Amino acid sequence: MRELTALAMRALYAFGSFHYIKVNGECASPREAPLVVVGPHYSLFDSIVVAFCGPSTVVAKSKAADLPLIGKIIDITQPIYVCREDPNSRHLTRHLIVERVISKEDWPQILIFPEGTCSNGKAVVQFKPGAFGPGLPVQPVAIRYTNPLNTVSWTWEGPGVPVLLWRTLTTLHTGFEINFLPVYYPDERERNDAKLYARNVRDRIAASLGIPGTDHGYNDCRLMNYMIAIGMPYYAWSHDIAKMRRWLSLSDGAVERQLLEREAPFTERNAHLTLDAFATSLRIPPGDDSARILFQIFTKDNEPHRRTDTIDMRQYLLLALFLSTIGSPKLALLQQLFKLYSTDRWRVSSEGLYRAVQHLSTITRTQCDQLFAKADTHNLGLITFDQFEASIGCHPILIELQELNEPPPYAASPPAPVAS
Repeated sequence: MRELTALAMRALYAFGSFHYIKVNGECASPREAPLVVVGPHYSLFDSIVVAFCGPSTVVAKSKAADLPLIGKIIDITQPIYVCREDPNSRHLTRHLIVERVISKEDWPQILIFPEGTCSNGKAVVQFKPGAFGPGLPVQPVAIRYTNPLNTVSWTWEGPGVPVLLWRTLTTLHTGFEINFLPVYYPDERERNDAKLYARNVRDRIAASLGIPGTDHGYNDCRLMNYMIAIGMPYYAWSHDIAKMRRWLSLSDGAVERQLLEREAPFTERNAHLTLDAFATSLRIPPGDDSARILFQIFTKDNEPHRRTDTIDMRQYLLLALFLSTIGSPKLALLQQLFKLYSTDRWRVSSEGLYRAVQHLSTITRTQCDQLFAKADTHNLGLITFDQFEASIGCHPILIELQELNEPPPYAASPPAPVAS
């Protein structure tokens, strides 16, 4: 049945959406390479690779079974389903992969798109380590669409499947290239380090296509979607900001919290810093490449009249505090933002309160002003965090602020139909 399905899939793509499919190299036998890893992953159309591998068993998102037609095709391959929302599912998936690979039964090869998400194909994004945990040989497969105009990519921000399907089917010619690379045999270090093994195979695929490999991945898309939804700036640079801060040992936010204790309040007079002043305030070497890159990220949105060699430290601290409190209650972040936007002794004005809560709740400016008036019992025009917290005991905003500062489970990039 699997062989007939493979032939049907080849015919469907050859005479349907694809006029030309070019295959370079050959698929290794299951004995040579129990696992086939494919990248970069563009969209549903990539499933044609399955037809040229035997077909193989696939590792698929559990909801892929519900997709019309394609779900039935995936079922025929006797897939291993993974549920992204279940933290135990990934462990079970890895166990099933190992079980099938070492089984004496006649299981076909297991085919995985280890990126776990779709991209535009301009880079090969981070490979998830699940397929590489067993430390077994894998065959890398590099794919690409050869048309100048990309009509197939199903990315975290862009057209949905119906639009992409229509654009592809109405294109006179869509070229697809499958490159079977030599089997990759891991060395001892790679067998003991699944992340290293995954990164090296990713780089092998990227190099064969002449495109870069990147550490961006599925979770970065989730985070960017979340940041867009709450109006957080610099969302496109969130991965790089987090990476530079990690390399500078700033990830836990302790240095930034100490800076707030020491330097707040920030005003137009003391918030704009040069690279040397920025590094000094964070107690990092100004000559460090990571410090320089981190600084340059926050010069990209400088206003026309602003010096290009300075950054607004308030913008950096907003992002740093946000990233360091991922997974914590939003109230923990709000307490730090009170200090960031304080006017006097960590007390905020009505404007400062709105700046502090606008990314953490759905509150409107009018509602914020009403809450401020309720908290400002002494009519000073300034309130503390404790005053604000005490005033919202019966207000719906408290529920929002008690939620965790993290992407919702389903706020993610379009899931790969066949993915690890």
